[in-house]
Amino acid sequence: MENEFGHDSSGSGDHDEFGNVCLTILSSLTYCYFISGNIPKGYPRLLSILPIIYIFTLLPLHLSSLCLTFGTGFFISWLGSFKLLLFSFDKGPLSSHPTLLVSSSLPSPMTFIRFLGIACLPIKLTLVFYAALARLLLDIDVDPPFGDYFFLATSFQDFWGKRWNIMVSSILRSIVYEPVRHTFKRSWGVYVAILATFFVSGLMHELLIFYVFRKQPCWDVLLFFILHGICVAVEIKVKRSLNGKCQLNRLFFILLMNVFHPCCCFWLLFPFVERCNFPARAIEEITDITKLLNNVLVNTKVLLHECIPYAHGPYWQST
Repeated sequence: MENEFGHDSSGSGDHDEFGNVCLTILSSLTYCYFISGNIPKGYPRLLSILPIIYIFTLLPLHLSSLCLTFGTGFFISWLGSFKLLLFSFDKGPLSSHPTLLVSSSLPSPMTFIRFLGIACLPIKLTLVFYAALARLLLDIDVDPPFGDYFFLATSFQDFWGKRWNIMVSSILRSIVYEPVRHTFKRSWGVYVAILATFFVSGLMHELLIFYVFRKQPCWDVLLFFILHGICVAVEIKVKRSLNGKCQLNRLFFILLMNVFHPCCCFWLLFPFVERCNFPARAIEEITDITKLLNNVLVNTKVLLHECIPYAHGPYWQST
């Protein structure tokens, strides 16, 4: 049964589709490891991987659940595809000698199981649970996704580069900033690289939003990231011009960051949240998950009562 958002509220079809998505991811990464990995790095390997990136881009469209769609879009369509692009040139966490996001303690060469884990999961994992699980099963030394106390950032550079979503910042630095900076080597090239990085980040966020809500983009989120890219570029220019001659109070910059970011969110992000009716979608998703868990618990209890003779009471009551 479809709800007001055009999604299957029962979620049963989504479970089958998610199984197919997982099989597609597994077979695609198997191809990348055993076939593309044996092709010389560079454009030949890139050509062999491009069809997989195209497949990864389409995978979230087969799902309707908010959580499953967002997770697949973020971890596979975005981060997974970016890691494969870096892998094409033997760079990044999937390379033979990983230098991005992965500790130097990671054994080399890359095994197939580690290849799957790194391609599908963030190396700087969002949740401590996943981090511990990855460290236990995949022998991956992980770092926290956020820096210490992001609300104490003293500049735009400090916030975006060292405190907020370090995982995404690191991979964007390798796949966008560094190539653009290498292309434009003059002093102004750093500003082009910064704007390009925030532009790509904004586009990927717009793509994630399209995956989840299936609505025409209004580009508010893209504008949000372009604005912050301009702020970072201006900040670097001012710092270079002053050359350390003027040092303002640290507390002033902390207050400035904590005022500027919420204002931008209220201006550009919250209208989008209201337009997409995100709270109602989230509540509906939580309700469906709660019902699913309740059914699992009830079925498990019934199964235990059928399989264990003394499950209805203490064992001495059954004698």
